[in-house]
Parts: sequence; structure tokens; C-alpha cells
Amino acid sequence: MHLTEEQILKLAPDAASEKAGKGLASPTKWVLREYSERALWGHCQGSGKNPYQTQIDLQNIAFKCSCPSRKFPCKHGLGLLLLHASHPELFHRMEEPEWVKTWLEKRSENAEKKEKRAQEKAHKPVDEKARQRRVNERIRKVNDGVEELQIRLKDILRNGLLNIPEKIYTLAPEMRRRLIDAQAPGLAAMVSELMTIDFESEVWKYDLTDALSRIYLLAESYKHIDTLTPEWQEEVKSLIGFTQAKEEILSGTPVADTWMVLYVHEEKQDKITVQYHWLYGKSSGRYALYLQFLAPGVVPEVTLLPGSFISAEMYFYPGVSSQRVLFKQYTVSQDVFAPQACASVAGAMAVFRETVTRNPFVTKMPVIVAYLRLTQQGDELHAMDTDKHTVLLHLTEKARTQLLLITGGKPFAAFLFADAKRWSIKAIWVEQHYHILDNEDDE
Repeated sequence: MHLTEEQILKLAPDAASEKAGKGLASPTKWVLREYSERALWGHCQGSGKNPYQTQIDLQNIAFKCSCPSRKFPCKHGLGLLLLHASHPELFHRMEEPEWVKTWLEKRSENAEKKEKRAQEKAHKPVDEKARQRRVNERIRKVNDGVEELQIRLKDILRNGLLNIPEKIYTLAPEMRRRLIDAQAPGLAAMVSELMTIDFESEVWKYDLTDALSRIYLLAESYKHIDTLTPEWQEEVKSLIGFTQAKEEILSGTPVADTWMVLYVHEEKQDKITVQYHWLYGKSSGRYALYLQFLAPGVVPEVTLLPGSFISAEMYFYPGVSSQRVLFKQYTVSQDVFAPQACASVAGAMAVFRETVTRNPFVTKMPVIVAYLRLTQQGDELHAMDTDKHTVLLHLTEKARTQLLLITGGKPFAAFLFADAKRWSIKAIWVEQHYHILDNEDDE
């Protein structure tokens, strides 16, 4: 696996670990530096008598160290991986010592046990009567919540929109709490997004009307769900907040491919950390979104690095143009490829319009554009293609500085999210090198 310093530092749990890891990326810190096809290991001499034993699973990035740190990965794991990325010639290929081999075998055994438990759960007899009672009770609650939501939305429209900026921070939390109680978390999240509207802008009334219309449309679609196609039924239920058992998803037909990890992002949702992993399939040409939910103190089961490549069978959730996936396992791939890209801003906009026409609940779309330049128009930044077509950008000052330093003002390809108003660049390619931008502060 060929990793850059930028990719590795994305794994650091905090700024202090990042700094300490860089400090340990020196051959003088390591009295042992060795590797095999599936692992990397070393001895780092600390203040104690015995050096710390540090090991890294290269097939499914994971770390283990004998140091007392409670951070994951610790500074030793980061330092060892950084050193290998910058100076692989300093490492000797050797047979895995017993302490490394035992750890890798245990990880493999745990993965097999997890798969076995999943299969046993999938074949475990289900009390259908009890299950149906729970389903019926959930449906009743959701129906009541949707009915009450539509009444509230109609009241908002009858009273007019001009006073909404003052009332939204009271109205939205009230509606959200009621929808959470009604077991409709998807609708609750859409209501919460009303508070993110920029009511200082001149177009806030259009943004508010658009958001309210989308919420009402989803509520109305759910009330008439029996009239929809199976594909749309799954889409609406998913948007409302109904979940599907992993076993059901993993029983479907997978899409086997080599996938590039385009982007990884974390968000705090109450006490849970949600990791978003965006990937692109070489042969399928499909975007895939893998979500990982982490309670406080829980170590991620899967570590995917932006700019890396994996081979995996992806199981897509049902729905209209669904992108969310699950997978059972993956292996690191050496099959490096460049994703297919739209040739122009106009081409990407056409894809966005087609996507929204097919599914009006889409608010942003992942897309790769092959050739862009930054251009300033008044106080706002735009991306411009070779045909001089431009689109408004969301770009933080830090991301803008990064982009200019990396590109030097030259053209670049970009992975971004497009919506009807502006694009948000997440990563760029410059001379075949992939760079992640820090473009998250106000999203």
C-alpha cells in the first residue's frame, strides 16, 4: 500500500497525536523496523527499559502497540507508518515474529466469528407475531407523527413566512422532538436542517419554501406509500427513518469491484460519531457510501484511507439510485485507477438535474469533474471549466489556501458535492496526486 503523509495523518485522533507521530517518524527512534506482505512492525525505544512493540495490519489498516496510551492509533503507530511511507527502504522484509503473527491470526479469527454470528442470526427463527406487533406499533406512531407534522406545516403557511426567522429556533426543535417520539428520525433530521438556513441572505424565503415543500412531499408520499413502486416504497421508508436489518442487505446481490476511497468525514450526532466513507467503483462507475456509527470510546471496525484502493463486494441498500452500502470484508488493492469524470461544469450540472428529476429528495450529489480553475467574481469564488462555464463554490479560507498552495493556480480535477446553488470541493487531483481539502468548518 502506497500511503502519503496526508493520508496517514487523517488517522490521528487529535492534533497532539499528529505532532507526536511526526516526531517519531525518524529512523533513530526505532531499533527494529520490519515488514511482511500483510503487516508492518517495529520497536520504539521509550523512556523505559524495554522498547514498545508496535504493529500495523496493512490489509485492513489497524494498529496495536504495547505502550500505555489510550488513543487510537497511538503516536507510535502513526510514527511507524509515516516512516515507512517516507523511507520504505529502511525496512527489512522478514518473517513475522510470533507476537505479530498471533495478533494477525486473532484478528482473522474474530472476523470469522463475526461472520459466523451474522449468519446464525440470519437463520435464527423469528417470532413473527411479536415482530408484526412491533412493526404495527411503529407504523401507528409514524402515521400519527406524519399527520401532526403536516398540520404544523399548514399552520406555518397560513400564518405566513415572514415571521419564521424569529420562530424557527422554537418551532423546529418542537417538531423534531415530536418526530423522534414518533420514531421518524429521518423526517426529524430534515426538520432540524431548517435551522441551518441562512436567514440573513436575500434568498432565504426560497430556501425555506424549498425545504418545507420537500418535507411535506415526503410526508405525503408516506401517507400514499401503498400506491408507489417497490423501489420508491423502500426509498420513502428509508427517508422517513425505517431501518433494514444488515442480514437482509447482505443477502442481496453484491457489486464486486475495485473501489477508490474518495473521502472520509466524521459528524457528531448526539453522543454518536458517524463516519461517512465515500467510494467509487472502477468497473461499475458507481458511488458508494459506507456509514460507521461509533459510541464514545469505541474503536472503528473498518479504517479506510482517502486516496487508497480496496477490493470488495458492496451490497447496496434498496431504493431509488441508492448509494449506501454494506460489505462483509475487503482487501487492500494495488489496482490504482483514475475515476471517470465529467468533462465540464455544464456536464456535471446536467447529471445533477437528471438525478434530482429522478429523485426530488436529493439535495447534494457526489461528482468528479476533470478540469477546473478557481476564479473570483466579486466577493465570491467560482469554479470554471475549459468552456468558461462557472459555478459558485463553498470553499473555506483554509481550503482555499490549501488549494492554491497545491495547485499554484494550475487546473485541477476535483471530487465534490454539487447542489442547486453551490459546489463544495472535498478533494483534488493534481499531477495524479490526490489531496484532501479541509473544507468542513461551516457545513
